[in-house]
Amino acid sequence: MSSRVGILLAASVCTAVSEATDAYVWNVREGIARDLVTLIAFAAVGLYVREFVTKQETERLHVQALSDENAARIEAEEQLTLLIGNSALSILTMSDDGSVLQANIAAQRMFSGKDEDTQIVGLKIDTLLPSLGRVMARSAEGRNMRTMMQAQGVRFDGEPFLSEVWFSNYSTSLGRRTAAMVVDISEEFRNREESVTEQLLNNSRLAVGAMAHEMRNVVGAIQLVMQSLASDSPVFVQSTNMVAMRELVSTLETMASSQLSYVKRNAAQISLNQFLSELYVVARAILSEYDIELLWDVPQNHPSVWADTEGLMQVFLNLLRNSRSALLHTTNARVRIQSRVVEDRVEITCSDNGPGVADPAKLFRPFQSSRPVTGLGLYLSRAILNSFRGELRFVPKEEGAEFVVELEVVQA
Repeated sequence: MSSRVGILLAASVCTAVSEATDAYVWNVREGIARDLVTLIAFAAVGLYVREFVTKQETERLHVQALSDENAARIEAEEQLTLLIGNSALSILTMSDDGSVLQANIAAQRMFSGKDEDTQIVGLKIDTLLPSLGRVMARSAEGRNMRTMMQAQGVRFDGEPFLSEVWFSNYSTSLGRRTAAMVVDISEEFRNREESVTEQLLNNSRLAVGAMAHEMRNVVGAIQLVMQSLASDSPVFVQSTNMVAMRELVSTLETMASSQLSYVKRNAAQISLNQFLSELYVVARAILSEYDIELLWDVPQNHPSVWADTEGLMQVFLNLLRNSRSALLHTTNARVRIQSRVVEDRVEITCSDNGPGVADPAKLFRPFQSSRPVTGLGLYLSRAILNSFRGELRFVPKEEGAEFVVELEVVQA
């Protein structure tokens, strides 16, 4: 028995055996004292041996635990080193003075450019990412930071590039350290800017084409007036002013016809389910900031449609912003998005419970200056939809405003 009580019992048994087997005659005066000393001796030895064995076992377990922890740490460090070393992200570790302590292969390649022999380790971070160097200098007071920033980087050959940097700092026994992950977004930024520029050009062509259509309508009306004037006064037909007017009208009609030829149709087959999922995220972000409730009544079984994704998103952004502006002073403001399939068309409805539209007849006329929501935005939105065989129409309601976006279904 390894417990203290067991040791005392064993010591008592040993004392009794010792007393029974020795040559001394037991009496009260000498026997009790002799047995007490023997009991204490046996108990002291037993307790000492117990403590020695216990301490030895504890030390063995502690050494085993340290060994297991060390092995786990080494394995974790190897896995982390392998992960960081082979990561597509550029990962750097800096000391408190901004010196680069560690850099993986991706970081070396990102900053090396054509000069692959130059090593990042040992350089100052402000020579590679000046903005990050300034942030580290301001945070040297001991404040912990964990954030991201967009910054301009500089390669070894002096070539600048745009990057996104996620960084955080922490304390170690050797001082404060900063870890940073860097992503080169130059190509992404360039593609995004080109896409935006292309979209602006397309929308400009659509706006010009739509305006050319209006110009042709006006030209037709002028020609009718001119014919009426000519029938009323034959002399007026031969006048210099009439000849000049005909030339101006003819030139205007030619300009309108040529501008109509610039309109591009970017219709492509798109997944409406995916588009509506993206629209839901965008709509919530636009409306939630103004405490406007979004009612989403959209099933997930839509067919594919003909549309241009960027143009279609711009149409809905315009409708949502119009509703947001109209609902600024409305109690319990809400916007409802609904969709349904009607034969070979998909109808997506955007409605609100705002004050409504005062003059629906002027909604889609260009350059309406009385209200921002009835300016060029709706006119251009309809032109965008028309460019890929869609349509935008207004539905009169007793309360609020309702617009319907119609899209053509892709036939199987």
